[in-house]
Amino acid sequence: MISRSDGETFHLLLADRPLPYPLERAAGPTRKLSLCFWYTHVRQPKQTFTTIVVLAGSRSNHSILFRKIELVADLLTAELAIHEKLAEVYELFEDPANFSAVS
Repeated sequence: MISRSDGETFHLLLADRPLPYPLERAAGPTRKLSLCFWYTHVRQPKQTFTTIVVLAGSRSNHSILFRKIELVADLLTAELAIHEKLAEVYELFEDPANFSAVS
């Protein structure tokens, strides 16, 4: 289980295993995976929010993928600490500096 919390205001949790993105078979292979995270924040009590992160160019190597998911959790934690809310969808390219919300 991958989770992050500041112990006071928010809690972030990886909700499911990585899934191919897009999930529809008609799309063909894309070398992308999606991660679903759930989070809560004290500013919105009793509500759970979802954010999806698309990993572009992801490899299926278990240890590399696990480290990348840990990095994503850290990036989302930093966003929550600053903005108190996450975008619905983010995309992470090979370079972690290219972590951005999808409009």
